Amino acid sequence: MTTTAHEPVGVPPPTTVAVLAGVERWLGVYSQAAVRIASVGAVISATIALLAVVGNVFTRQVLGFSIFGANELASFAFLWTIWMGVSLAVKRGAVTVITLLSHHGPALWQRSVRTFSALSLAVFLAYACYRSTEFALGRGAPAGVTSALEIPWFYPVVSMAVGFYFITLHYLHAVAGEARVAALRGRVGLYEAATGLAGGLVVGAAVWLALWTVLTLGAAPLVALGILFVALTLAGTPIVFMLAIVGIIAMFSPSFLGLTFYPTVDPITPFFQSQSTMGLSGGSELLVILMFLIVAEVMNASGLSTRLIAFAASLVAHLRGGMAYVCQLTSAVVSGISGSAQADAAIMTPLLVPAMEREGYRRDVAAAVVAGASIKGPIGPLSIMFIVYGIVVQGPAGASISALLLSGVVAELLLLIFQAATVYVVVRRMDFLVPRPFAGWRVVGRTGLDALPVLAIPVVILGGIFTGVFTPSESGAIAALVTIGLALFWYASLSPLQLPAVIIAAAVETGIVMLLLGDSSILAKALFINGFGTDVQEFLTGITDNKYVFLLVVNVLLLAVGIFIEPLPAVYILAPFLAPVAVLEYGIDPVHFGLIMVFNLVLALIHPPIGLVIFLVSSIAKVSVERLSVMILPWLAVSLLVLFLITYLPSEAVLVLSNLLE
Repeated sequence: MTTTAHEPVGVPPPTTVAVLAGVERWLGVYSQAAVRIASVGAVISATIALLAVVGNVFTRQVLGFSIFGANELASFAFLWTIWMGVSLAVKRGAVTVITLLSHHGPALWQRSVRTFSALSLAVFLAYACYRSTEFALGRGAPAGVTSALEIPWFYPVVSMAVGFYFITLHYLHAVAGEARVAALRGRVGLYEAATGLAGGLVVGAAVWLALWTVLTLGAAPLVALGILFVALTLAGTPIVFMLAIVGIIAMFSPSFLGLTFYPTVDPITPFFQSQSTMGLSGGSELLVILMFLIVAEVMNASGLSTRLIAFAASLVAHLRGGMAYVCQLTSAVVSGISGSAQADAAIMTPLLVPAMEREGYRRDVAAAVVAGASIKGPIGPLSIMFIVYGIVVQGPAGASISALLLSGVVAELLLLIFQAATVYVVVRRMDFLVPRPFAGWRVVGRTGLDALPVLAIPVVILGGIFTGVFTPSESGAIAALVTIGLALFWYASLSPLQLPAVIIAAAVETGIVMLLLGDSSILAKALFINGFGTDVQEFLTGITDNKYVFLLVVNVLLLAVGIFIEPLPAVYILAPFLAPVAVLEYGIDPVHFGLIMVFNLVLALIHPPIGLVIFLVSSIAKVSVERLSVMILPWLAVSLLVLFLITYLPSEAVLVLSNLLE
């Protein structure tokens, strides 16, 4: 029998495609149901957490008593916000994936790497669903009822199991869709699927062989884990799950495919550890992350951020290449509100990149300006990273959160000066940029008055923290309530009907950040039990007894670590081990070392090839990651110069504001 040119070759039987399409539709129905449940759950839980904190502040400051159980309620609501947010992030494709290996090279190689990553994720999710269900049903979980609210522990604990089931459902739906598409391609699709599976198994075997070789040669298990870490990251495993995979394999499996790392007897331990970090203990100080991200999302959705940009533009937009200076000034102001580089980049990129393009900047240059400016957020006076550092580093090497928050002000000013100088150099090389007329002091006054309520937000937050009236989480909650009030009533720029979507967006970001921290705590606990702190101390003190050489070694180490680990997980994993060595062995000021470590790791956000801000700005500005990675280099260079200055300038100069607080 012959075929005509119009007849497809190798088309599968219609029943195969129909069955796969039916499975995809069936999974799609349940996946969408999970999305609706998670969306409603995220809004309700985030609102409960916010109101519980604000209500407790009101009763304590006005009525003279605290609401019994408010902190516990807020923490448990926070848990549900995290897991619902993570499930929505997976559905939206908002989880960070590094595609250096999986999307480059020959087609067979790409299929093999992606399959290896998919198989790793599938095994992890199946294991996580099983163990989290055990945990929810009581194995390893606290017994009885909670201490304050006296509700069964099942209700906060089960949030993890629900989250993992929703996440697995979303991935199954995606896999069913890919299977249907492959079936439609007939023999070609079947061939690609088979070779991808075989290649994925080969890649997995190669990784296993590398781990076995390293362990057999007597290297430390941490070296083997580093290989696994890099392999999973570069293969495209979502970062939020990769950390959990490495942590579980590292410590809480008696044997992983014949390889032994740091086993313990209870496989529930990583799930308990992660949930405890997120708030299961009933008093999570990390609740401040949700509050700050609500502030950032409300500002972005309501246009409050545009008022800040308009005020900055009235001051400096008349300069030659002025919109880049506007970006620098705006980032300095916004950093006092969001505390997050990703939030700052998300606010500024859609507004300032087109504005700079209209002024004559190339889009890739404009995107680099925004990306470079955004790192002021994590070192500004409302840095989420400083708060995390203050929480995880305790004891003699610890520092107060208030002092840490103020420590970044000098570094932020240095960044502003050096980045503005970089703008000056760039502008002079782009001769087509010309000055504009000054808008006039009347415009400055009008835009400043319009932006004044927004500028008051960081004053509310910092004032509450530094006076001791509020904890960081309470200050963040008050700021979130004030920001929502401004958006809904003062400016009337946000409809009440839009507010749920804003809260969901904040929940998605919070879920990703908190799961990163929860997963990091698994690996941190494994390292602690293994005596990693002692190893670090012996290694560093064996190199030198000079604190300046020590700081150089630490900077190089952290810059290397930052290439592969996101800043917040890196702080959570490494700070408890490095800080005691710096403070107790070398006599470095604990606040100064906290600033050095946070600033160093923040640079990873704009460090090619996998800086998170590079990926975020690239996606929003529609600039290739490769091009942006080249254009960001001048901004990275001046940031490294600032790192050198804050490392080696006397602590009295760097910490002048923190010392005034003391």
